[in-house]
Amino acid sequence: MTFEIGFLFAVLAAMVYLFLTEKLPVDLTAFLGLVVLIFGGYLTPSEAFTGFSSSAVITMLSVFIVGAALLATGVADLIGAHIHKIVGSSETRLIVVLMVVAGVLSAFMNNIAATAVLMPAVATIGPRAGLAPGRLFMPLAFGAILGGTTTLVGTPPNILAAQILEERGLEPFGLFDFTPLGLAILALGTVFMLTIGRRLLPAGEQHGPAMRAGDDLSQVYQLQDRRFTMRIPDGSPLHGRTLAETRLGNTLGVKVVAILHAGRKQMAADGDTMLRSGDVLLVDGQAEDVGEMLRLQGVEVAAVASSELPATQHGVGGIRMRIATGSSLAGHGLRELRFRDRFGVVVMGIHRGDEVLRDRLADAVLEEGDVVLALGRRDELEELSSETDFEVEDVGVSALHELQDELSWIRVPGGSQLADTTIKDSRLGELVGLTVVGVVRGDETRLAVPAEETIRAGDRLLVAADPQRLVSFLELGEVELDESVDEAFESEEAGMVEVAMAPRSAAAGKTLIELDFQKRFGLLALALWREGRAVHGGLGRIALRFGDALLLQGPREKIKKLATETDFVVLSQADQAARRTHKAPAAIGCLLLMIGIVASGWQPIHVAAFAAASLVVLFGAMTMQEAYRAIEWRAIFLVAAVLPAGLAMERTGAAQLLADSVTSVAGPYGPYAILGALIVLASMLSQGLDGAPAVVLLAPVVLQAAETLKLSPYPLMMGVSLAASAAFMTPFSHKANLLVMGAGGYRSSDYLRVGTPLTLMLFVLLILLVPVFFPFYP
Repeated sequence: MTFEIGFLFAVLAAMVYLFLTEKLPVDLTAFLGLVVLIFGGYLTPSEAFTGFSSSAVITMLSVFIVGAALLATGVADLIGAHIHKIVGSSETRLIVVLMVVAGVLSAFMNNIAATAVLMPAVATIGPRAGLAPGRLFMPLAFGAILGGTTTLVGTPPNILAAQILEERGLEPFGLFDFTPLGLAILALGTVFMLTIGRRLLPAGEQHGPAMRAGDDLSQVYQLQDRRFTMRIPDGSPLHGRTLAETRLGNTLGVKVVAILHAGRKQMAADGDTMLRSGDVLLVDGQAEDVGEMLRLQGVEVAAVASSELPATQHGVGGIRMRIATGSSLAGHGLRELRFRDRFGVVVMGIHRGDEVLRDRLADAVLEEGDVVLALGRRDELEELSSETDFEVEDVGVSALHELQDELSWIRVPGGSQLADTTIKDSRLGELVGLTVVGVVRGDETRLAVPAEETIRAGDRLLVAADPQRLVSFLELGEVELDESVDEAFESEEAGMVEVAMAPRSAAAGKTLIELDFQKRFGLLALALWREGRAVHGGLGRIALRFGDALLLQGPREKIKKLATETDFVVLSQADQAARRTHKAPAAIGCLLLMIGIVASGWQPIHVAAFAAASLVVLFGAMTMQEAYRAIEWRAIFLVAAVLPAGLAMERTGAAQLLADSVTSVAGPYGPYAILGALIVLASMLSQGLDGAPAVVLLAPVVLQAAETLKLSPYPLMMGVSLAASAAFMTPFSHKANLLVMGAGGYRSSDYLRVGTPLTLMLFVLLILLVPVFFPFYP
């Protein structure tokens, strides 16, 4: 172990850590690693960028385009649409056909695209067959992943393995060299899902085949008990104002789905819709909560002047504290943390960058670097100073003065329904987003009052809240609620649809408010599915994650427009974007041409794939702009930037060192043990990393080990490339797993439960079968 090798291992370990945690985008991590290797003298400038011109990268981007052409021309849709007609409602037959069809498609398409194109069909088949979504979506994803192993172009690890062999002066793998083993893997995976896997899949809730898709979604997302109406009475201040001007949804925490005016129902009303007296609004929300909120009607609201701010009280003070880096509180909401009970302080506001959060603080999710402003007893504040989760910046009433513009007085008049209830029972924080900072009763002023304090008629409550939201609430006037309603959320013009977050979606990490989702797409978000449960409240402020699914409602033409977006996958066959079905023969012809060129040996795979990609655009199967969008640029840049790392490992002797370690441990037990060790390493790396970096990092070790033991490199390289694609144990191990997570209602534990035994069985299969087709000794 030299210093040069040690530093290289440190760089690679740092890259692996960043790949796993995604603290930085994975492609940026690869770029930074490449920069370090150049300036560290491991690579020359000309060597560092050879990955961008490699045949593997050319093959990958070309296959992305050819696969997208099969989608754009409706070839894949046609296959998916006929599955239920041919197979019927048998779960076993559906699992077999779905996995086989997904496997065949992914042999020549990107695995993620093969999964995405069949998801609308699966979402439709499930209810018709009386099956819960979780019974079909995981087999679909697993089938696509397994099917990618059947050809050279089916998955990036196979492409990279072939190129690395060619760069070392060896005969590369051919287009169908993977097929016998790939078919065996696909067959094993299918049999596993039919037997053991079926018993491990979440049972879920079954839905009868007679249900319409909209009704089914309403039940899955638990909307059936959230429908009620609000009638605007005569003389209401809402008369003559637009829906946007009233801020009705934000103020009452409801979603206006339709408006009934003069006997006519207007579905998917937008913000410019004018409200009239007598209108009946069909809304999604909690009628009981809205009724509780309306108790606030009649109170008097006033801004707080500097002279009215309460003076410091004996035993009570303010605190300004920053959420420390690595704090256990980060990522959790104040309500979830029981912040007030746990720390004994009342949070008045949160500084986040240039923004001040003061509305619905109980639902606010803390982030590292947030500055929390709070009031509490002196003894409680002193205890906070010793908390490692906080960095206390200031103690005193300055926090109160910092939020003067965010504070308001609320006077509780005689006869108010708030009188004689405790602050906790009033649910002001939970429902209206108010934080009661203090109470003025007669000549007495009390700050940081406990939640058990009883509100009296005549009290003045000092509250932290969005002043505009308070004003909007009081301007609503009286509305009439009717909880007994059975209205559908769909019509001929408007529909309800489920969409999944696409892998590598630009929407990840952003909220619907930040995306300006409703204005941009013209669709209303009714609910979010995350980690096996439906979320209804505060959707606009929840950062979207990979694996999420959204339930949307709006005009059907808007839904079809959303289907053209690459950030989301629409799970409805009826609402897919229009396909160029008349160009399907061109797309199929170009695919067959690519296969023919490679099979005949006329040109190598990257030339054949590039020619096919160029021709599908020339013949109109897709436009050039669509071709650019079809390419997973992040995957391309990742592979291009990581490829030179293998050269650095060989040049420094790092690959030889690792190969010696593997051979010293497994070598005495024979070549099968060597193959088994490399297969396990490749699979374990691919559970957290992308399969492509796993192959790049292990390929030099494979070649050195084969040379040391006088073995053929082909069985070892074949085992590593196939094992790198066997990623089933977590939703993050393959983007196809992540894509179906929300639609199938899966939790991370579901993948571990089903994927672990499948992975172990594949280990055994590969160790036994690879040497049959690729002998250890030439």
